[in-house]
Amino acid sequence: MPNRNYERGRAYEYKAKKHLEEQGYTVVRTAGSHGPWDLIAIKGEEKVRCIQIKRTKSPNGVKQLLGKFIPISNGYSYPYVHEMWVWYDGRWYFSV
Repeated sequence: MPNRNYERGRAYEYKAKKHLEEQGYTVVRTAGSHGPWDLIAIKGEEKVRCIQIKRTKSPNGVKQLLGKFIPISNGYSYPYVHEMWVWYDGRWYFSV
């Protein structure tokens, strides 16, 4: 039996992937990795965007998810940024 949460999450990952590709990014979905990032987006000389995708059914959920988000960083200036995107009510909310 398929996992409904996984299927829903995957659908929003593809939605975000398409959004980024429309902006000219090359996007890799890290399916099944269970790591901190769902998407890796690369575009020219820009920093690599490592993105965590979430969805919620309430405006309070957006605030909670973004409020608890702590970007992964170990103090070095690596050429990447860690972002969280939250889908709610037909639009994306971003940590950046």
